[in-house]
Amino acid sequence: MTRQGITVLGLAAMLLGLTACGKQAGIEKSDASYVASFYDIPDTVTGISRLLIKDNAAYMCCSEANGVSYLASMTVDDGGFQKLPLTMEASESLLDFAFDPKGNIWAVTMEAAGSYHLKKFDKNGRKAQTVELTELLDASAPSSIESELFMSIDAQGNICVAEKSGNTLAYMFDNAGQFLFPLSYEGNLMTTITTAEGQIGVCASAADRMSYDLLHVDMKSRDWSEDRIHLGATAGLFGGSTSNFYRFDSSSLYGYPAGAREGRQLFSWTDVGLGASDVHLGELSDGRFLVLTASPDQRAELSYDLAVLSQGVDERVALSMVSLTAGPGVVQAVSDFNKTNSRYRIELTEYFPYEQNVSDEEWDSAVLNLNTRIISGDMPDILDMSNLPVQVYHKKGLLEDLYPYMENDPDIHREDYFENVFTAISLDGKLPYITDGVGVSTMLADGESMNGKTGWTLQDLEELLNTYGADSVSNLSGAFFLKIMLQTDNSFVDWTSGKCSFDSPEFIKLLEFAGKIQEGNQKGIGEEPDSACMAAYEAVLSIYHIAKYRDYFHGNLKLLGLPGSNGKYHALIPEVKIGIAQAGSRKDGAWEFVRTLLSEEHQKSCSMLPVHKGAFDAVMQAAMEGKSVWAWIYENGSAAAEDAEATRQLLSSAAYVVNDNQALENIILEEAGAYFSGAKNVKEAAETIQSRATLYINEQM
Repeated sequence: MTRQGITVLGLAAMLLGLTACGKQAGIEKSDASYVASFYDIPDTVTGISRLLIKDNAAYMCCSEANGVSYLASMTVDDGGFQKLPLTMEASESLLDFAFDPKGNIWAVTMEAAGSYHLKKFDKNGRKAQTVELTELLDASAPSSIESELFMSIDAQGNICVAEKSGNTLAYMFDNAGQFLFPLSYEGNLMTTITTAEGQIGVCASAADRMSYDLLHVDMKSRDWSEDRIHLGATAGLFGGSTSNFYRFDSSSLYGYPAGAREGRQLFSWTDVGLGASDVHLGELSDGRFLVLTASPDQRAELSYDLAVLSQGVDERVALSMVSLTAGPGVVQAVSDFNKTNSRYRIELTEYFPYEQNVSDEEWDSAVLNLNTRIISGDMPDILDMSNLPVQVYHKKGLLEDLYPYMENDPDIHREDYFENVFTAISLDGKLPYITDGVGVSTMLADGESMNGKTGWTLQDLEELLNTYGADSVSNLSGAFFLKIMLQTDNSFVDWTSGKCSFDSPEFIKLLEFAGKIQEGNQKGIGEEPDSACMAAYEAVLSIYHIAKYRDYFHGNLKLLGLPGSNGKYHALIPEVKIGIAQAGSRKDGAWEFVRTLLSEEHQKSCSMLPVHKGAFDAVMQAAMEGKSVWAWIYENGSAAAEDAEATRQLLSSAAYVVNDNQALENIILEEAGAYFSGAKNVKEAAETIQSRATLYINEQM
């Protein structure tokens, strides 16, 4: 499954191949531990495209918000940062760079007019040579699209300039800058490296487009070497010295010794207090690592840190945390805590890296294994409840009620938050987990076509489809609609009594209605609405989703909500779900971490809508100024005050929460598929769903 698809599907199977410390099957784990010392990068740096080590100093290709780019160096022992005086035109941008064996700097640059050059600079930064690249680059790419270029140099001084253009194009030059030959590969380019053995490596997506391969350039045959290394889930790659090269994913860094086809896990990002955003890595001659990472901010402000990692022992009290697959928000929160807390550190056991493709069977097996582990008493201090059935864990008394912790915390005041979020999350008056941000599952509509409706039922939705056609509702297929309703409507399962009602007239009606949508809708999920669109399903994750639909509906946006028996309702989608284990031995320490999710400053960096009102206002204001990581989804760039007010209204009125019980959802969707295909009639499908769901629920009680 894809990285996005993993969020609700298969949390489980790797536990069969994992030890209690979270070691992945087939991956050797280093016995060494590392501690980090941090240095600040100037706040003016908003982007870094390459980090290289030379003479135990870090060299970085930097850019600033005003478009200025330059090469900078940073000394390791004192953190001294300085710009290097390369002779470049004011209109020229530095895209990438590398050192040749003689210490000269070669760089790929772009002129404002859209021309590209390979340039050589001597050790003093004076320009020594210019090679025109523009005519070599992919002729099929539209001239209006900037080329994304990377470069590396091998031990003989041969130069590779690689272009990312949907596939991979590599252009080889000799050490004098003379063009030699091109290479192509069908996978999408990630980056280029120079290995410790002095070979040029090109990292590109594999045939499945979900994992990556490392290709080596064979200069003699002028082709790719047959020695291709399959890397699997990968977020970045860097050349090494102790190891031949290094690979990382959202979880850990792995070293690949020369000749090895499998990596060795060196450390996890969270262990050393580092996030996995915009990572750049280098290795010093004494074996220490330099790691550049960026702290994300929803207001599109990146703050870079340079960490020097040395082998050592962390003496802080360890808190155990389990996550079946930790999303970026979880990784960042744990990393920030481990970086700043003086008393505690979190040891995060993650069974599947976020990028890893996992089968349903693996996922289900892992969930079963995790539950068995917990029932046997092997309970961590902190649980990432994303993708886990919160209702089941709450019913079994495995989760602490977090309301008393909030009430007894002098720095947390309920009125500072959208309290309806806590109410929606609550079960039996108890708060099983904390989140920092939320999306809202809802439907948005053209107010003029709704005839004054402020909400709607299934009958209303059916009338709209009958009147205007199946394509009048965007982002809706029968299976997807059924999935949304199952995630947001808890009326078919009573976890207190352990009973379900999937053979009831209400569910049969819902299933029949989903079948009509499945049969009639010709649009794919995710397609942009068109002029025939009267309403659309949307997971509203930012103000720009609201702004976009306000434009689609010519200013007549109606927050109609999901159709329900009592009219409209909106359902919250928590960004993270962090709970404290009821049987945990260090609950005070666990709360010290969980409470950080509620801080105003942290919530400004979460990806969805902050639940802290102050953070929400700051994010809304930034978006109205066009400063947001979500700006790409809205062509006009800046949202309006009325969009901020509509977003606030939507968030503050959501009274339900999307539930994560993938196993039950899979049962229902599988049998619904048999009905959609005609293999079963609606009553047969409902009866089979009822039978299988009852068996599953009884197993959980």
